[in-house]
Amino acid sequence: MAGIYRFSLSDEEILAKFPSQQNLQADPVVEAILGLQVPNPWTIQVPETSAFSLLTDLDPDTQVAAGSYDDGMERGSVYLLYAYQQSIYNDKSLSAVVIPFAVSNQGSGVFYYLGLFKWDSARQRVILSDAKLAGDRIDIIELQRSNDTMTLNFNRHGQAQSMAEVPTEADSLSCEVKGFKWSGC
Repeated sequence: MAGIYRFSLSDEEILAKFPSQQNLQADPVVEAILGLQVPNPWTIQVPETSAFSLLTDLDPDTQVAAGSYDDGMERGSVYLLYAYQQSIYNDKSLSAVVIPFAVSNQGSGVFYYLGLFKWDSARQRVILSDAKLAGDRIDIIELQRSNDTMTLNFNRHGQAQSMAEVPTEADSLSCEVKGFKWSGC
């Protein structure tokens, strides 16, 4: 069975109601961290889950962006520690950014990762291209860069130290950026 529909609006009237140029506002998280005025929000795929976290909250004093996630029975929060960011440029335009982030779920741990985020200029969005686990409940000191090698310096809990105590044992994680993936971690 076939049918014919007749619309009472002309193409011009339809285009007048739905203009192709929409007034989209810049995402405040992307603008604050990367200085880019794009409408697409910053999302992070939570490691070892199929969930994504939409970064919605921004604390300029601590330089932390936060969002929540829901992966069925597991819920939690993601914290992007942009005070430690290292930007990578290709021909004077942003190519990628390295930023540590933390994932807190319903368990007792807060897992810290060294994140490699790719800037997708065609789609005007940030994509987590790779993440390397740094540790549970660590205390980040700094993120250093030497050419394509990123070194996250932090304190972790020692063997005889309770997880409730402030971590005091110095440690580091060094990774080299190779084509939007970590190498040699």
